Amino acid sequence: MLRLENIRYGYPRGPFRIEIDHLAIHESMITSVLGRNGSGKTTLLNLMAGHAHPSAGKIYLNEEDLTDRVAEVRPVATVFQQIGLFPHMTVRRNLEVAVEPNRFVSISATTVHKVEHALSDFALGEFAQRYPSQLSVGQQQRVALARAICTEPQVLLLDEPTSALDYESIRNLRNLVLDFKQRKTVPIIVIVSHDLPFVLSVADEIKLIDEGRITFEGTVAQFKNTEHYIT
Repeated sequence: MLRLENIRYGYPRGPFRIEIDHLAIHESMITSVLGRNGSGKTTLLNLMAGHAHPSAGKIYLNEEDLTDRVAEVRPVATVFQQIGLFPHMTVRRNLEVAVEPNRFVSISATTVHKVEHALSDFALGEFAQRYPSQLSVGQQQRVALARAICTEPQVLLLDEPTSALDYESIRNLRNLVLDFKQRKTVPIIVIVSHDLPFVLSVADEIKLIDEGRITFEGTVAQFKNTEHYIT
């Protein structure tokens, strides 16, 4: 379980704050965070990932305190809206540096095995020697997901994953995420998205955030029975 307790976070140049007394993200479920623009969705994701740090409160993963850990040493992988592949590296090399970021000369046999496995699982074998600029946006996102999974995270965070995708790519992403859940590839999956149809097709639980506070928590069925859901 990923748990946030008594979290307070304020931007340096403004009054906006994240104020969360208690938030629990459970394993073996897909949790989606919904909210208006500027409501605090991405900031909440950054707090979970370690790209932002609260001024007060604690963040726990299975009772282990992550609060002061930087992103690089947290067992958390984030796929950002901008995707963020290294443009000067091939697909294969992007995956290799995710597993062994400090290895510059050669990589270990373990890394080779993980990368080959990821290339196969994500149907990326034919693109292994291509550069990100030679891939479609959907293919780039598949590489980003493979890169994240290669690090064997306990938590996977997806920030607006459908924002630049066409219908077919969204369908493929949905199938991948549901496959992660079924195979228990990652214990905890959190999705921040504006794409309500996509969210409702994959999520088990909805967290609604407004002005930095959680205003609703419940299942998809419960969410559909609230004033927040518009058909």
